[in-house]
Amino acid sequence: MKQATFRRTLLAASVSALFAISTPIFAASNSTGGVKGHVTAADNTSLAGATIVIVNKENGATKTVTANENGNFRVPSLAIGEYKITISKPGYETQVVEAATVTIGNEVTIDTTMTSGDIERISVTGSRVAMVDTASPEIALSISASEIARLPISQDMTSVALLAPGTTKGDGAFGNRASFGGSSVAENSYIVNGVNITGFRNGLAIADIPFSAYEEFQVKTGGYSAQFGRSTGGVINAVTKSGGNEWKFEINGRWEPDALREDRPDVRYAIGNGTSIKPFDMYEDNSHDEVEKFEGELAISGPLIKDKLFIYGLIQPQSYKDRNASANGLTYTDRKIDDPLWLGRIDWQISEDHKLMVWGFSDAKDQENSTKAWVKGTASEKFSVLETGGTTWSVKYDGRFTDWLSMDALYAEVEFDSTQQSPEDASCPYIADYRSGAGVALGCWQTAQPTASSDKRKQYNMNFYVNYFDDHQIKLGVDYEDDSANEMKVYSGGVGYNYYFNDKDYKLDNDYVLDQAMEYVRVTNYTNGGTFSSASLAWFIEDTWSILPNLTARIGIRNESFENKNASDQTFIKIDNQWAPRLGLTWDVFDNGESKVFANFGRYHIPVATNTNIRLAGTELYTRDWYALDGVNADDTPILGAALGPQKVYGNGVAASPDEIVNSDIKPMYQDEYILGYQQNLDEDWAAGIKFTHRDLKSVIDDISIKAGLEAMGYDGSSDPFILSNPGKDATVYFDTDGDGTLEQIHISAEDLGFPEAVRKYSSVELTLNRRWNDDWMLNASYTWAHSYGNAEGYVKSDNGQDDAGLTTDWDYPYLMDGAYGNLPNDRRHTIKVFGAYQLTDNVTVGTNITAQSGRPKNALSYSTLPDDYPEEYQYGDTFYPFGVKCSRGCMGTEAWTFTVDANVTYNIDYWDDVNANVKLDVFNLFNAQTVTKTNEYLDEGGLTSPTYGLAEEFVAPRYVRVSFNVAF
Repeated sequence: MKQATFRRTLLAASVSALFAISTPIFAASNSTGGVKGHVTAADNTSLAGATIVIVNKENGATKTVTANENGNFRVPSLAIGEYKITISKPGYETQVVEAATVTIGNEVTIDTTMTSGDIERISVTGSRVAMVDTASPEIALSISASEIARLPISQDMTSVALLAPGTTKGDGAFGNRASFGGSSVAENSYIVNGVNITGFRNGLAIADIPFSAYEEFQVKTGGYSAQFGRSTGGVINAVTKSGGNEWKFEINGRWEPDALREDRPDVRYAIGNGTSIKPFDMYEDNSHDEVEKFEGELAISGPLIKDKLFIYGLIQPQSYKDRNASANGLTYTDRKIDDPLWLGRIDWQISEDHKLMVWGFSDAKDQENSTKAWVKGTASEKFSVLETGGTTWSVKYDGRFTDWLSMDALYAEVEFDSTQQSPEDASCPYIADYRSGAGVALGCWQTAQPTASSDKRKQYNMNFYVNYFDDHQIKLGVDYEDDSANEMKVYSGGVGYNYYFNDKDYKLDNDYVLDQAMEYVRVTNYTNGGTFSSASLAWFIEDTWSILPNLTARIGIRNESFENKNASDQTFIKIDNQWAPRLGLTWDVFDNGESKVFANFGRYHIPVATNTNIRLAGTELYTRDWYALDGVNADDTPILGAALGPQKVYGNGVAASPDEIVNSDIKPMYQDEYILGYQQNLDEDWAAGIKFTHRDLKSVIDDISIKAGLEAMGYDGSSDPFILSNPGKDATVYFDTDGDGTLEQIHISAEDLGFPEAVRKYSSVELTLNRRWNDDWMLNASYTWAHSYGNAEGYVKSDNGQDDAGLTTDWDYPYLMDGAYGNLPNDRRHTIKVFGAYQLTDNVTVGTNITAQSGRPKNALSYSTLPDDYPEEYQYGDTFYPFGVKCSRGCMGTEAWTFTVDANVTYNIDYWDDVNANVKLDVFNLFNAQTVTKTNEYLDEGGLTSPTYGLAEEFVAPRYVRVSFNVAF
C-alpha cells in the first residue's frame, strides 16, 4: 500500500493566494511567463538529473525538462495560468507543487530540496510568488481579471493603466487616455497577446477588445526591457482568455442607466462682450445630458480535442446612446452605437514542445450622430455616420527545441477605420456664420469635412530565448511593422464658406487690412488624400546576468529604424540605427530574498506618426480667398463681392520634394530615463517600496517655419516654407536661393532659426504599499510626487486640444514658444491612489478605488496679439502675451484638487451546484464631486478680454451607476 505524507511549508501557506499586484518582470516574453528553479540534495549540494514535469491544470499542456549538472532548470514561454509541477529522481522523494501561478512576464521560482528515501513517498508543497523579485530590476503593475472583478473600475485599458503610480488622466480633448511619467497621451504602446493594437496615425487610437475577454494586464510605467519599444510614455501589456479541458459558458450583462446618472453643472458667463454675450448667459448647458449604456456577453470555451485543441469565443452585443448639448445650449447631438464586438481564439498544442495560437477580434462600429435644435425650425438637423475600428487577426507559434533554446514567432494584421460621412456631402457646401459671434451652421451640409480614412498594420515578430549558461538568460529578437494609411478629406460640397464681421483696420490672414468695418466671406478649398506608408524595423538582444547570488544585471540594447513615405511613395524621412541601451541592476541587500535595491537606465525612441506623412508629405490642396460679402442667396451660399487681398496658399496639391520639407540632419525623437528604487517584503503578503524616476526628452520632431532663418541669411523671405526638424537645432535643407527654379542645399543655424531648445523633463518619487489578496482582503496604496516641466508636451498639444501628432502649432514660429517654458499640461504634483477589496461574508465582497490629485497648471493665452515692439510679426496661434504682457506657462497657478471615491458591492449566488453567479453594483464618484479639472485659458482675443476665460470646460465625471450580473457554468 502506498503511503503519502503532506508537508506544509512556508510556500504552501499561500497556495490559494493570488499573485502580488506588483509582479516584477524577469526573462519572459511579452505574452507568457515561465518557471525556473534549483534542485538540491539534503546536504545543500546541487542535484543534477532530476526530472521536472510541468502541467497546465486548465488544458493539460505538459513540459518536461531535466535539471542540468548544476541542478538548475528553466522553462520559458508558458501560457499564463495555474500549473502542477512534479520533481522526481530515482532514490529521492518526489516533490509535487500543486499550484504554481504563472503570470504575464513573470518567472516563478521553484527551489526544491530533495531527500533520499522511499521513492513512493510524495511530499506536497505549494508555490509562493514573491512580493519582491530580487532578480528583477523592474517593477510593473500586474493585475488579473479576477482582481479587476473585485474593483469598481471602468471596463477599458486606460482605467486599468490609471491604477498604476505615475499615470494621470490626460486632457479630455483626446478622449479617455492616460499620460505616463509626464509624456503626452499619444506616446504609449498597447499590446495584446504580443500584437501592437496602438493606432499609428497619431498614437491615440486603441483597438477596442471586449473587456471580459482579458485574462491579465501588465502596466509598465518605465524601466522596461529592450524587447519593448516605440514608446516614450508607457506600455500596457495584456493577454486574453483561452480554452481549457472543460467546457465553460458565461453570460454577463452590464447596464449603466441614465436615470441613475447625475449631470455636470451648467456653466454661465461671468462677464459679457458688450454685444452678443451678457453676464449669466449660458456658456455650457449640461442639464439635458443623457447617457445610457448596456453590454451583454456570451462566452464559450472548451476542448475540441482534449489536451490538444481548445477554443474561446465571446460576442458582446451592446447599445450605447448619449445626448450632449452644444456650448450655447441651442442645439444638441444624439450619438448611437449598437454594433456588437466579438473575439475568438484557438490554441493548438501540437506537441509537448510546440504550440500554435490563432486569434482575432472585431471592433468595427458605426456611430450615428444627429444634431438638432431644441426649438424646431431654428436650425437644420445634421446627421453623419462615423465608422471606426476594424478586424484584427494574428497567428503565433511557440517552440522549444532543447532544454536551453526556445523561440516564438508572430504575424498580425490590425485595422483602424475613422470614416465620417453624410448623404449630403457631395452637394451641400460647408457654411458657417460668425458675424454675430458664435458660429451658426447654414445650408444643408451635414459633415463639415467628410473624411474617408482607413489604416492597416502588418506586424512580424520573432524572438529567441537562450538559457545555455546558468548565470545568463539571453533574449534576442527582431520585429517589423508595415503600416499603411489611406486618407481622403474634403469640405462638404467641395468648398467651405465662413461669414465674418470685423472693424476697420482688422488684418486678415493674407495680410490684407480692412479699410472699413464690413462683412466678408472666407472661401476655403481643401482636398487631401492618398495612400501613405511607414515601416519600422527593430532588433534587440538582452542578457540577464546573475553576477553574484544576490546581484543581477540586465544588459540590453535595442536598435530601431523607421521610414515614412509620401503620397508619391517616395521616402521623405528615414532614420536608421537608433541605438537604445537598456541597463538594469538589482541587489538583494540582505541576501535573504526579502528586499532589493534596483536601478535602471534606458533610452526610448518613438517613430514619426503617420499623421505627419498625410499632412506634411501629402498632396494637400489648401487655399483661402477673402471677398466682400454682398449678400446671401436663398440656399445660404454667398454673393461674392470684391476680392480682399491675394489668395493664400497653404498647400498646392503636389507632394513636396522630400529635400524641401525635411532637415537632412534630423535626429530621432527619444527620451532618456533614470530609475533608482528600493522594495521590501514586510511579511508574506505585504510589500512596500520607494522609487525615484527622472525622464529627459532629448529630442523632438515637429514642423517649423524657416522664414526667419532664410531672412537672417539674406535670402528672400517672402515665402514661408515649413520643414520637419528638431526644434532648437541646426537645419540642412534644400531651397531655391536665387529664384532660378533649382534647389540648392543650405545650412541654417539654430540661432538664425530662432527656436529655443525643446525641453521636457519629469521627476517623481513614488511610495507604495501593497497587500495581496489572501483569504479575505487586498490593498494597494501609493503616493506620487511628480513634476513635469519644459516647453514641449510631446506628440499632442493639450493647450488647444490639438491631436496633430508631429505637426502641432507649438513650433511653427519662434514667438509661439516665447513663454512656453513652465509646468506642462500633464504635471500633477501630488497623487494619492488607494484601491482594494474586502470579503464581508462568504457571499458579499466590497471594493473601492480612491484617487486624490492636485490640479493641472493654468495658463493665460492670447489669440492674435504680441507686444507692439515685438521683433516678430504675429501669424496665428496661441501666444503667452495676453494684452502684450508676458505670462509664461502655468503663470495662473493650478486647478483645484480632485477627490473621487468609487465603490462597489458584489453578492455571490451559491444556490446552484457547479454554477458561479453574482450580481454587482458599482457606483462611480460616490459623493458626486463636481470639481473643475480644466478651464478656458484664452484671456485675450484680439486685444479684448475673452468672456470665456476661466470658465469650466471639463469636470470630474458625475456620479453614475453600473448594475451587472455574471453567470458561469
